Amino acid sequence: MDLIVFAGTSEGRRLYDFCVERRIDALFCVATDYGRETLCAPSGESSAGSSAGGDAEPSGHQRIQELCKPKIRVGRMEAKEMETLFRTENPRLVIDATHPYAAQATENIQAAVERYVRAEGAEKQLYCRVRRETREREEASAESSVERFADMAQAIDYLNGTRGNVLVATGSREMDTLCKLNAYAERAYVRILPNPDILQAFLDRGFPPGHMICMQGPFTEELNLALMRQCGIRYLLTKQSGAAGGYPEKRRAAQEAGVKLLVIQPPREDAAGCSVEEAQEMILERLALQGAGGSMRESAAEHTGRKRKP
Repeated sequence: MDLIVFAGTSEGRRLYDFCVERRIDALFCVATDYGRETLCAPSGESSAGSSAGGDAEPSGHQRIQELCKPKIRVGRMEAKEMETLFRTENPRLVIDATHPYAAQATENIQAAVERYVRAEGAEKQLYCRVRRETREREEASAESSVERFADMAQAIDYLNGTRGNVLVATGSREMDTLCKLNAYAERAYVRILPNPDILQAFLDRGFPPGHMICMQGPFTEELNLALMRQCGIRYLLTKQSGAAGGYPEKRRAAQEAGVKLLVIQPPREDAAGCSVEEAQEMILERLALQGAGGSMRESAAEHTGRKRKP
């Protein structure tokens, strides 16, 4: 297997589409079935060519793309399982495109890569961490009206000294910590992915159905604003997830509604990380240089403006 990508974000989806387009031999690892559906969902770009008629037969190029789609592995893995996967697949490149807040996943991937490199004598530059654009985060750091916290527990401690409804847009993983909020069943309105298991877990903990907002984001400023007004929100608790996670829209909506914005800061990022575009460049160059298939070498040459020798 030429390439293994740990996905689960919009950046991972962009890399998946990139591999589909260039017929790159890749394995994408996601934690849940929802993650797989997100990767495989039709994108605006991939469907653009069908505007002439919805019933038209797929082109030969589209049929080839369908057959050459990357493989997808579903299920959470610990570091040992990842290392076993690397030994089985012998990847030439491992890309970590997990969520910026998935610190444990990143630690596991890095540990597995390090052990695999030592044991197998593999390429030392095997690993690449995709970082999310931080422009919005830097802008947010200058806002005096924003309360920032190192983690969810600190944010809940702050909220326990306040009154009023809270729109919680931090996802489902912090449910146990959220339940430490005083009168959480009355105060908290939780926005989560439309996953029945996640919804049931919150209901089992006493969250009323009327306080559960099951939708897939990111959301527009107008929708954020409407939800805050509908639910009488006084505090918006969110992560600083950048443009890809809809943070600017949440920030502007909170300002318009007069809602206090509470932001959980992301884990410290590796300065050596790369953008999606840089990861794409690395894929093309690394795999082409190490003898990937002809179509890969042709794509790399075309991408870098170099012509292949006959």
